[in-house]
Amino acid sequence: MAATPCTVCSPSTIVRVSDLQNFPAYAAATGMEPNGWAIVGLPANFWAGASSQIGEGLLLGEPAQVMFTPIGYRWNYGDGSTASTPTGGASWADLAVAEFSTTPTSHKYTKKGTYTVTLTVEYRADYSFGDQGWRPVEGIVTVPSAPFTVVAAKESTVLVAEDCNTNPHGPGC
Repeated sequence: MAATPCTVCSPSTIVRVSDLQNFPAYAAATGMEPNGWAIVGLPANFWAGASSQIGEGLLLGEPAQVMFTPIGYRWNYGDGSTASTPTGGASWADLAVAEFSTTPTSHKYTKKGTYTVTLTVEYRADYSFGDQGWRPVEGIVTVPSAPFTVVAAKESTVLVAEDCNTNPHGPGC
């Protein structure tokens, strides 16, 4: 018995984001430093661990693969400030910069308080029926990550006559 030809495998088939119910894109892991807190007036650094993902399943009733590629990151820092970045950022160490350096994904809180940070990753999707190559999906897939809390506090320094090597029991040592 001959196999039934795939009617939706034609290059003229248009696949939309709404057709991808069987192919969830997974939320990105998030991180920040300092871990869970920030100093008012200094940059806190945020990053996301999003990467390309490929899933297999039925698309329009036919076996297919769908690939999700991160293309944008929308940060909401919880204090009314937002940022959109083309990359997910990285830790200060991975960026080879000093702690509290400004990064493309960092944020300075101006008031002390507890803030809920949310991230939404935007993915481009491509699909493939068998070995026909990748074709674009019409639309953008948006996936929110789990929100997390940042506590912003004011800090101050103490000026002393000696450094901590000379007087290890001095203020701030």
